[in-house]
Amino acid sequence: MWGLPTAARAALFAVLALPAAADVDLSRLTVTPNPRLGLAFPGSQTRYYQAIAGAGIGVTRLSASWDRIEPREGRFNFSGLDDRVRALEDLGIQPFLTFESDADWATDAATRKVRNARPRDLQLWQRFVGAVVNRYDGDGAGDMPGLRFPIRYYQVANEWISDSNRSGGWAGTTDELIAYVNAAHDAVAAEDAQAMFVMGGIASFNSDVLVVQQEHSNIEVRQSWSKTSETVLTQAQMRGPEIRAIVEGKVLPVLKQSRYDIASVHLYGPESRDMDRLALVRRLSGRPVLSTECGGPTLDYGGEYTPEAHFRAVIHRNLNVLAAGAPFCLWFRLGEGSGTTYGNARTALYAADGTPKPGVFAYRLLSRLIDTGARVSAEADGSFVIQRGTGARISVAWGPAAGALAQRARTEGTDLLCLADPQRGLLASGPDRCGAGAITLSGAGLDALFSS
Repeated sequence: MWGLPTAARAALFAVLALPAAADVDLSRLTVTPNPRLGLAFPGSQTRYYQAIAGAGIGVTRLSASWDRIEPREGRFNFSGLDDRVRALEDLGIQPFLTFESDADWATDAATRKVRNARPRDLQLWQRFVGAVVNRYDGDGAGDMPGLRFPIRYYQVANEWISDSNRSGGWAGTTDELIAYVNAAHDAVAAEDAQAMFVMGGIASFNSDVLVVQQEHSNIEVRQSWSKTSETVLTQAQMRGPEIRAIVEGKVLPVLKQSRYDIASVHLYGPESRDMDRLALVRRLSGRPVLSTECGGPTLDYGGEYTPEAHFRAVIHRNLNVLAAGAPFCLWFRLGEGSGTTYGNARTALYAADGTPKPGVFAYRLLSRLIDTGARVSAEADGSFVIQRGTGARISVAWGPAAGALAQRARTEGTDLLCLADPQRGLLASGPDRCGAGAITLSGAGLDALFSS
């Protein structure tokens, strides 16, 4: 050792002199709802909503169903939505509402194969949207009893590109869709000038097709329906005249001619595609972009569910979205159950029996790392830097980049943690206790960030 150069000996002594860092048990960490972390589809059973706050999630997407709120013309019943909004707000969580035009009495029967059926009368549609916003705008006139703070995010036309998507979709014409979106936008703006109106999210399958068609990418595009059934599009199909006609005749006109504040793209499948998807939708729409649905790990593209993959998917996907300048992405589902595609069957944060999955611990980690002023930047594949509003810099890496980060932390004498057990949510204070390529964090003051 004494043959080392002076500078090397000084660096080694600095490391040896550091106090032993403490492990972090993410399951015991105290967290509060963070408005830069989100969830979609918590279910209607409000007794489970405490689990959202317990994961440190501060925005949650709910459906505002025309059929349930106005089952007959002029007869409004907000009790179900009120219960869900109240339960979230009592926990300090911001609701995010997605409108669904699913009232049979008010829509064209030929378009009811999708959830966004075409209204027979846009004035009735505007009245419904306006009534919902008026109830949750916090202006003191007609508000929900017990409203703690106004709802600021509203969305319409979920996954609108397909005419057969039962999670959203649109079965009318392009001009009718633009008029539908604009009518809802104007109704929201008339009731609450501070509200943000979000265009329906573009499904990840569709966004990948757009990346191929618009950016000439060579990515593979597929969606699995079961272990043995899948839809696969060839490069020739995606660049061919049929899809080009859909893009030019429907996608681009809707993105460019509709009135909205923020565009949205859904993020499933390989996390490595997120930045290209977000950048393309931002360019095509000319608007800021967020993700109203995101999740992983995918079972498409030969992927599989493992505890490590679930934890990493939450970290990677959220950091991708924040690095793109988006306010948040909304993770797909609180608990596992039916009603999802095969590829997204394991994305939920809790198992069917209520047991927290590794993604819960990943969210708890992010809730401490990401403050309201944090800026995230992608450094390389599997490597991000979080510049906190306090000025502190935290590096996060996995895969090949994790070893380099650990070595740098040792050399510089900065705090270091790595994921030792994703199933339990345990961060270890030394990389020798973690698997190769495990998620690794380093930065001055990192230990203090998790000390309480």
